[in-house]
Parts: sequence; C-alpha cells; structure tokens
Amino acid sequence: MLTKEDIILLFLEDPLKLETEIFKENVPKSDEIRTLICELGNPWCAYRHARNIDKGPTNETRTVTCKDPGYAYWYARDVDQNPHPETREACCKKPWEAYQYAVSVDKRPTKETRQAAYKDKEVKDWYEQWENSLKKI
Repeated sequence: MLTKEDIILLFLEDPLKLETEIFKENVPKSDEIRTLICELGNPWCAYRHARNIDKGPTNETRTVTCKDPGYAYWYARDVDQNPHPETREACCKKPWEAYQYAVSVDKRPTKETRQAAYKDKEVKDWYEQWENSLKKI
C-alpha cells in the first residue's frame, strides 16, 4: 500500500502513475487519503479513487471530478449510477457530454441537457433522433 508521501510524490512525478496505483487498488481507503487525492485536484484521480477505492460516491470526489465534463459523465454513470445536479451541470458544459448524460444517466431528455446538446449541430441531430425514438415507445 502506498503512503501519503508516496501518493504526493507519484502525483508530482506523473498523475497517470498515481491513477494506475489507484486502479490497482494500491491506495488505502481512508478519509485522509481521499481528502489528499481531492486536494491534488486531478479529476481523473478523484474519479478513479471513487470508483476503485471508495467503490461509491462522496461529495468530495464528485466535486473534483466535476471540474471536467467527461469525467463528470463517467462519475455519474459509473459511481453515482444515478442523476445528480452537480454532475449534470458539469456535463452540460459540453454538448457531447450533455447528450451522453441524457441517454445513459438521466435516461430521458431534460431541459438542461437539451440546451447544452443543441449548441452543436451534429449533437443536436443525435439528441433529436434519440428523443423522437423515445416518443415511439
């Protein structure tokens, strides 16, 4: 298991190496380590910690993960496994992530995801097709 000092050094050397250790579950599960990972501010590491170490959501990991719309989508899909206002808001910063969130997390159209998806013509078309397919059911 990595120590607090090991985690800091790995992060400073290369955040991907830290992510690998989190993925391999070589990071101890503790509130102190989670706080440290979150203070490092890397959305990918926070997502991986929530998924692989905590094996569930916390407000702390969600907040850091939501700094990036893509990781916010993964967090909502893989960790929360349900809609959450914070992840939806983060995903709605980019059209593609908003569309993915609507389809995979909300599993229904919402005003927020529709507005965000409609900012890109191609994504708007996908959103409309998906929304129309739901009406046929």
